[in-house]
Amino acid sequence: MRALLCLLLSPLLLAAPDLRAQDDTGFRFVRVRFEDLRSRRWGGDAWAHDYPTAEHNLYEALKRTTSIRVEPPPIVLDLDDPRIFDYPILYLCEPGYWSMTEAEVGRLRAYLERGGFILFDDFRGLREWLQLEHEMARVFPDRQPVEIPPDHPIWDIYYTIDPVEAPSNVSGGFGRYEDRYLAYFDDHGRMMALACFNQDIGDGWEWPERNVGNASTVSFQMGLNFIIYALTH
Repeated sequence: MRALLCLLLSPLLLAAPDLRAQDDTGFRFVRVRFEDLRSRRWGGDAWAHDYPTAEHNLYEALKRTTSIRVEPPPIVLDLDDPRIFDYPILYLCEPGYWSMTEAEVGRLRAYLERGGFILFDDFRGLREWLQLEHEMARVFPDRQPVEIPPDHPIWDIYYTIDPVEAPSNVSGGFGRYEDRYLAYFDDHGRMMALACFNQDIGDGWEWPERNVGNASTVSFQMGLNFIIYALTH
């Protein structure tokens, strides 16, 4: 697996930004756990899709292609856990089945307003988008998501990515050009949240050996770009 990750990413290696001093322990991947809204369970809890293989492979990509110091193992936290303030980036999988308590709403608002960043991934279709939008409207009633254009700096901060041509890993018959990337910004223009809609980059992290149409390679490149952008803005 390590050799495969290196093979996927090595043709595009760049001079890595020096982010090793971000804290005393290094970057730690934090996945958000939540109560699954589905009445029937399929494929395990929605929040845990691709867990923990995706995280371990992403760690390997970070170690081999950047100078970011990582701190294993990746961890799982609830949004009402005060420890979320110890970490600059959160990852939430399948937000189409996500719902928060009032305590979690307040905690997430405070986290984002204090400089945190959350990445939403692995969801598709109008119903799932509306669920994410509903929950984020509870956090920020007066903020609307903004689609990230192909010329936004997030697409070339480390790897150069064309989001229009990027393969999508979601199932359900969604076409190549239906993935979209929408963000929430604070009053100073800082990106607080990014949603990978009609996309599933975590699936690319979990299954690098598939890499159909370079889907896994692009998934890792997106993940690294998003992490580096969030750590430096």
